[in-house]
Amino acid sequence: MASRVLYLLVLGAWIAALWLGLDYAAKEKQPPAAVPTTQVTWGDFFAANILPSLPVADEFDTPLRPPDGDGVVISLPFLEDEHLGEDWTTAKGDAALGEPVYSVADGWVSVAHDYENAFGKVVFICYRLPEGRYPPYVEMMYAQLNSLEVTSGQFVKRGQRIGTVGNANGTYKAHLHWEVRWVVGKGVGPGFDTNREGWLGPSEFLSAHRGDRFKSPLLPKVLDKTQRDGWGNDD
Repeated sequence: MASRVLYLLVLGAWIAALWLGLDYAAKEKQPPAAVPTTQVTWGDFFAANILPSLPVADEFDTPLRPPDGDGVVISLPFLEDEHLGEDWTTAKGDAALGEPVYSVADGWVSVAHDYENAFGKVVFICYRLPEGRYPPYVEMMYAQLNSLEVTSGQFVKRGQRIGTVGNANGTYKAHLHWEVRWVVGKGVGPGFDTNREGWLGPSEFLSAHRGDRFKSPLLPKVLDKTQRDGWGNDD
């Protein structure tokens, strides 16, 4: 009996030692867990990992009625009343509802989302400018859309339809609110702000980067305050 008990004790100790050894070996073979040491901003990540894969946008058209925006009016210009974009439309009231909206150049859709009454349906597109141009890239926001015809992560061509003019579900009269940012990832933003850091004037940007096809700058008609009654804008 004593010899049998001793045998069982020895066997149990051997099994335990074998188990512990196998467990230790398995742990030794596992790679160490990655511990992040720094936080990367979206802008830095975009510039390092996404920007190099974007097509070069060396020509730009207008977002409404390209390439020149024939018949388009600016119903609320950049920086007036701290407006961070431009409001474009083609007719009074909601007559412009459903007017096609186009990508101004070859680019990449970073966001396509329905923000409902805040800005309606919105598309953000990133554009990479040719080497030596400033800024090296921009992100444009196309807002107040009635429909979305692109999805996030999609590449688009200059002149490709991305949606239609809307009115933010009846919040405004129909128009396109669009912005040009030299900082990516700002989100929809406030629309109006005394701080314009990160924003560029849309018409000014287009005039500077239209390409060799165009011999004159873009000069859309700008409605002054006495002419805006009945026209869609963010006021």
